[in-house]
Amino acid sequence: MSVLRTIAFIAAVTAATSAHAQDDEPDFTFGGYVAVSNDYRDRGLTLSDGDISVYGSLSVFHKSGFYAGVDAALSDDTFGRDQKTEFYVGYSFDKGVYAYDFSFELEGFYGNSDAYYPEIKASISRDFGLAFIRGGAAFAPEGRWNTPGVDSLYTYADLDIPVPTLPALTFISHVGYDFRDGRSDLFDWSIGFSAVLDPVEISLTYEDSSLDQRIGNGAVILGFRAYF
Repeated sequence: MSVLRTIAFIAAVTAATSAHAQDDEPDFTFGGYVAVSNDYRDRGLTLSDGDISVYGSLSVFHKSGFYAGVDAALSDDTFGRDQKTEFYVGYSFDKGVYAYDFSFELEGFYGNSDAYYPEIKASISRDFGLAFIRGGAAFAPEGRWNTPGVDSLYTYADLDIPVPTLPALTFISHVGYDFRDGRSDLFDWSIGFSAVLDPVEISLTYEDSSLDQRIGNGAVILGFRAYF
């Protein structure tokens, strides 16, 4: 959920879902962002070879809870591909104090040998006021960009805590574990801060993974996003 399925996208889905109950809510709403960061990461692994990347997202939401969209990014993966897209369709809804999200996504990589990887995702989240917690899972039956043909079941948890007396600043954290068929499993984590100065978000995080290769080395990530 991540550019594609990033914190910004999840926030957009959550905001759209919470607005469904309003009588004057239009049938369709649109949202997105454009962004730049010093490294483009996917579950702790660099997709831009540690270089600056530009990426963005565009989504359409229906008041029923269904949504669709596309994310795109400039990448530089280990297979020599330099562009990435992620098309997705999904359904989100609130039940009680919890928010649920289910989606199907298709990642595409272009350049030297194009490749596509489908993935099914589900998540549950709750805003406790003092903290926002989300947990989820993603299943990729045909593998992912770094391990084609290797089944992947990725589980994760996110914790966001607003900083007291500084409403624009939020502590953000993430842990994930990738169960890979026939390969060693991977662990990734990140920790940092995000500041929202509407319509701009600035984030500074440290991301790392258990993969003992250059693409999995830890790094400090500085990112800027402009929402529309």
